[in-house]
Amino acid sequence: MSEHLTPVIIVGARGRMGRTLIREVTQSEELVLTGAVDRSGGPGRGMDAGQVAGTVDIGVTVTDDLRPRRAVVVDFSLPGATVGNIQRCVEAGVPLVLGTTGIDSQAREALAAAAKTIPIVSDANFSVGIALLSRLAGLAARALGQSWDAEILEIHHKHKRDAPSGTALRLGKAVAKATDRKLADHLCSERSGSAGEPRKEGEIGIVALRGGDSAGEHTLMFLAEGERIELTHRASDRAIFARGALRAARWVESRKPGLYSMADVLGLADLH
Repeated sequence: MSEHLTPVIIVGARGRMGRTLIREVTQSEELVLTGAVDRSGGPGRGMDAGQVAGTVDIGVTVTDDLRPRRAVVVDFSLPGATVGNIQRCVEAGVPLVLGTTGIDSQAREALAAAAKTIPIVSDANFSVGIALLSRLAGLAARALGQSWDAEILEIHHKHKRDAPSGTALRLGKAVAKATDRKLADHLCSERSGSAGEPRKEGEIGIVALRGGDSAGEHTLMFLAEGERIELTHRASDRAIFARGALRAARWVESRKPGLYSMADVLGLADLH
């Protein structure tokens, strides 16, 4: 068992990700849950966090008031709460791991400003495998060049609302950046009605499939005459995202102020 336990506060405790995070913390030998926060109203407020997560009581009550002290805040709540949560972390001088997606420009500006005084890990996908795949995507694209066609196939459960997925777009951006392109100028996510037309030069294609209960599958293909390279990541358990976020919490606890990503957590930021 680790001599030092990293204290964490989970924001968005009643959500699917929040409940997963609580379960993972209770099973960890390196972290301890010191707070669980969620919005006012609805079931769960005032209950033990362990009950909310479907485990045994752990002595931490779910509240609607974030008052972080000597802990790493792990926020997977709602976009509307992001700015306020960032401000509370700054006021308390505590590190933040932010996994809330869909935040607006105001929240992004608040994030950049806060990173001048506290360490923050912010990412749209905390999977360790996706962080590595994103880096490999850039390395492969740079080596192969634009003469190899790049196509991305992603599969998610039938309830997912956005398409293409944020991770698929992230892979596309990695390919585009490595080959001096802008994804917005070369993205093709719809080929309906274009039968008979050749694939445009420099195009980066993304195909989204929805169905079943898939937690997420992403395959990046590089295709040339006579050969094809495929890089694939499959998520079979949503707990991987929680584990990645908690790994980030452990890492960011001792960092200097700054805005970091999972690439930094894994030591991939300087990989070229």
